[in-house]
Amino acid sequence: MQSPALRRGRYLRNLTIMLALAAGSLFALTRVCAIPVHWLWGLPLFYLTYLAWNAFTFAHPRRLRYWPRRESLFANAENVQFTSRDGLQLYAWYLPGSNGAAIVLAHTLGGSGLLMQGHAEFLRDAGYSILLLDLRAHGRSQGHTSTSGILEAQDVAAAVDYLRARGDLDADKIGVLGVSLGAQAAWRGALQHQAIRALVLEGLGPADIQDRIRPLPGTGHGRTLHQLRHKLLYPLALFDQWLFNFFIGQHPTPVIADIGHIAPRPILFIACGPREIEMNRRFCAASESGILWELLHARHAAGLFHEPEEYPRRVTAFFDEVL
Repeated sequence: MQSPALRRGRYLRNLTIMLALAAGSLFALTRVCAIPVHWLWGLPLFYLTYLAWNAFTFAHPRRLRYWPRRESLFANAENVQFTSRDGLQLYAWYLPGSNGAAIVLAHTLGGSGLLMQGHAEFLRDAGYSILLLDLRAHGRSQGHTSTSGILEAQDVAAAVDYLRARGDLDADKIGVLGVSLGAQAAWRGALQHQAIRALVLEGLGPADIQDRIRPLPGTGHGRTLHQLRHKLLYPLALFDQWLFNFFIGQHPTPVIADIGHIAPRPILFIACGPREIEMNRRFCAASESGILWELLHARHAAGLFHEPEEYPRRVTAFFDEVL
């Protein structure tokens, strides 16, 4: 368990690095404008600053503390709090249902539990109790660093502990629906908690460079070009992964390596767009107990908005069959 001082110290360290890189980039910009030869060292610095900024915004997303609530949905809601398995104070909204089963909803990066109201509405209408969770470093919950689902798994496991302790639910009928960051947190949480009986994972992306490796397409000249591009870009991808791991203070295991440990518990993968579909086909095959719904023309994490009728039908039917 990490101390609060260590958690905050990582944020301050990362912020200091970003400010130093930003200052260096501004200095480099003044030099390259005056003497073009300075592009030779300025361009790598600009690229490093870009990579570091991406890592920083993923590790420390802006908080969405407030969002309009649908009063009809929250008429009987409870504003609850509990402690993550590593000691952070977490907040959530609990919406009581009627069938004894419960679903934990885990949101995207930079979101909050309230952004999952659309998912909560159709699941609550189907009789499920709903827990709209604010993951660490999001919404009202404690924490300074988002870790791409690694430590968020402890938040999901703690949410399941909370539901099982309530006493008004069937402890063997709990599922999790996660979107993007929430999908990473959900499947890793299922590795920690056997009481999670079913998973819906929308927009599940890579956690490690091994997840990004694609089968080589075609033969002949096209295959040779693909191999060459892969060799040239692999060091940059490796450095990008190392930088991200440095900023979050974690070393994620590949999805492709560990998701099979959830079997035989069922998983519904929802993939939006060609690249996400390609990756989730491999995740689904590795899971051994998954099924995949492909939305070719939908944007990332926008399955419900792209298919407002079919999405509730499929997700509800999946949970009904399992829970």
